[in-house]
Amino acid sequence: MDDSSRSVARRSVFLIGGYEPKSSDAFFKRTRRELARFCDTWEVAAHMSEQTLSSDGLLATVQVDADMHGRRVGTKLNFFVWNDIVLADFARPMWVRLARYGVTFCDYVLTGTFFRIVGQAWRFSLYFLYPAVMFAIFSLIASVLGLFVSRLSFAGAGWCGAGAAVAALYGLLRWSGRRWFVMHLMDLWSFSREHLRGMRPDAEKHIDRFAQAVVEQSRRSEDDEIVLVGHSTGGALILEIAACALALEPKLGQQGPPVTVLTVGSTALKIGLHPAAHAFRQRVQSLVDAPAIQWIECQAHTDVINFYKTDPVAAMHLPSKRSEAFPQVHVVRVRDMLQPEAYKRFKFNLFRVHYQFIMANTRRYAYDFFMMCCGERLFAEMLGDSLRYRSAPESP
Repeated sequence: MDDSSRSVARRSVFLIGGYEPKSSDAFFKRTRRELARFCDTWEVAAHMSEQTLSSDGLLATVQVDADMHGRRVGTKLNFFVWNDIVLADFARPMWVRLARYGVTFCDYVLTGTFFRIVGQAWRFSLYFLYPAVMFAIFSLIASVLGLFVSRLSFAGAGWCGAGAAVAALYGLLRWSGRRWFVMHLMDLWSFSREHLRGMRPDAEKHIDRFAQAVVEQSRRSEDDEIVLVGHSTGGALILEIAACALALEPKLGQQGPPVTVLTVGSTALKIGLHPAAHAFRQRVQSLVDAPAIQWIECQAHTDVINFYKTDPVAAMHLPSKRSEAFPQVHVVRVRDMLQPEAYKRFKFNLFRVHYQFIMANTRRYAYDFFMMCCGERLFAEMLGDSLRYRSAPESP
């Protein structure tokens, strides 16, 4: 196939982010800013339309028209909206959120899932432990304060001390929710456990809805490629969306435009390594068995919140008859995506580094999210093999 046959004039990108309360308005506000940065970096021009929302509010879409050095590329960028689920979890009483997390923590330890995570990516295991450690620290601070008050010389000091301890713990947890994401991450892990155990019909309903949107776009046959992107927890959900779309349309990727699944900074294995995640592994297996579906996984050492240098299919012990690696694992260097001064500003900000996967580069580099959205070639070709990770030397 020559280069001209691989050119892209129209593509559709479907993106689902992580477990966060971000609205489509907030997402596209950031996207507009990052698109301008992309244009500066690559010396190209692009225009982004205002967003449109589906009638149910679950699919937000903008049109990005780019002039890539004289070649016009139109991209329909679709954002899967699921912050309603996250906000509903956040709205639960604090004692319910704590109880859910307590069950989740015990579940992951007692089933051995935590230790499997350690075996695959020990740094990611710290991400699991972080809320528990912070809760222990807050409890210690609250206990010391309560003990101090209880030893004061006045009637009812003991009761006042207990009340002070409870109030202090509550205040610390509420305050940390905005600053240190403690309650947020507790809810994230609780959601992950409940979802993998089939206890989240709200998430299943969204997955089915999103899969239908992918199938409808594929059947229009108006694109040169469709790319399904999952970031963070979305790295697990996009695999399920792709699998459900494949169940709805078994010829997905064979008839109509080619389909590529892209997982970036993915935390899918926090679900896939759990012994109870049978349904999730079956869905991923259906992608492994679908030769027309391509899967690219991008990981970064700087990003603690991903499974660095890990093959997720191998880690889940899923059989594959494919002649080439599935997924194709690429190791990305965040340092090489940014100008030195920009990298220095946030290299120790774990969440900011984690989000660089779906933000604009300030240096030209093989991995560039916006080049994937706007480039004139198929994304897999643009990415190439320069970042491919190979766990063992290839045979000559």
